[in-house]
Amino acid sequence: MKGNNPIQGRMLQLLQKWAIAINTPNVKIVRILYASNEEEMINAFCKFMLALDTEQEDLVLLLEQPFSNLENFGKELVEEIEKEIVLWNQAEIPESFNFKTIEWKPDYTLGSENNHGQIFIKNLNSLANYLVAKKDIKVSVVIRMHGADSKQAYTWFHHVLQTSIEEHVIIGIDDSEDFRIYDKLSKQYPQEVYTLKPNLSMDDAIEELAMGLDPSKPTTPYRTNLIKLMNAVKNRKKDKTKRYAEKCLEIAAKELKTDPNWLSQIVTIYTILYSDQIGYKQYNDAIYFAGKAVEAALLTRGLLDPSMSYRLIGQAHIGRGGMYNVKKKRSQALDDYIIAAEAYEHCEDHLLHCESLRLCGWMCEKLFDHKEAVQYYIKAYQLHEKLAPDVLRNSTFPYVIKKLLGSSTRREFLSTEQMDQDLAPIFGEKWEDTIYQYGKAPKPQTNSI
Repeated sequence: MKGNNPIQGRMLQLLQKWAIAINTPNVKIVRILYASNEEEMINAFCKFMLALDTEQEDLVLLLEQPFSNLENFGKELVEEIEKEIVLWNQAEIPESFNFKTIEWKPDYTLGSENNHGQIFIKNLNSLANYLVAKKDIKVSVVIRMHGADSKQAYTWFHHVLQTSIEEHVIIGIDDSEDFRIYDKLSKQYPQEVYTLKPNLSMDDAIEELAMGLDPSKPTTPYRTNLIKLMNAVKNRKKDKTKRYAEKCLEIAAKELKTDPNWLSQIVTIYTILYSDQIGYKQYNDAIYFAGKAVEAALLTRGLLDPSMSYRLIGQAHIGRGGMYNVKKKRSQALDDYIIAAEAYEHCEDHLLHCESLRLCGWMCEKLFDHKEAVQYYIKAYQLHEKLAPDVLRNSTFPYVIKKLLGSSTRREFLSTEQMDQDLAPIFGEKWEDTIYQYGKAPKPQTNSI
């Protein structure tokens, strides 16, 4: 695989860093500590290392067993390895590869009550010696410990490092700069844990990729400038933000003469601009750009597919409504939220219709019109019939229920018995307790051992 584009080039760059890490003396664990905008690249890298035709110098196994508990996690990883070997033995491998069936079997009697990682490491050592008896090639196992907190991660890997690990065995782990769950582990074991920072400059990579597109197509210069605009916004470069926004709008306005779909891009640019102004707390300027987004969105009626058109209208009005609320222009905010609710109802986006109605109710409360607020909350509540339970549980719908439970006039329109019948299948028999806890911050947990 050659680095013909910026993404491939960075993948190879990361592969080189990985090779250096796994060949560093005394290293047993390689921790890939990535920035938030590098997560997708790391996901791809983990899959890339499994490919048969890549150039890395180690055998790689990827384990993605979700973390359960300290006592069982090691055994569950061994079970995952066993399943992977079955899949390998059943796979269709190209004839050019020297394929052989793996006859190795795990030993589930190797565990220890005092060391939660022992069953995994002893089986991994056994597998590595089976695969590479001469120990001249590294055997790497990447463990993506989904669901563990920093205390659990430290404890389990502390036990792993207390177990003798074969010299040609390497364990890979991934960690985000946002959470850094392996900080304590790396500080406790500075020689055994190697922290690899990708430093992929993904913003530059995306710009380079865009510039490699066919310049004869109108979408190419637009995409190039749009990416530069988003990077300028993120990096707080006011002059560049203005410059690239103007270029994007110029291209969109030109193409709009023959293709009305470019209206959606104009909405996008103005949405980026008003979001940028929010970051500077320039709310009057944000309202101006949000208004421009509304104007462009309204022009899409009759020109674009209704589903897209009404979504754009809803999005633009909710954005401007939020700015009006910040400036305490509550009546204008309510007007925007009402139009957004109507738009989402037109395109049958039930989730955003529900959210818009919730915002209407909230804004009515700000205007001390509690009777009208309840009507909007009830309309939002009634949409539970059109949304899946998991969507309802993971949306702002519980806030709607909270508002209704706290209303003295709600029973005129919606009985508690009816709510119990509606909500028990979604949130459980004790749905009121669940709703009461919704939105509350969890109690802090100590990370000390």
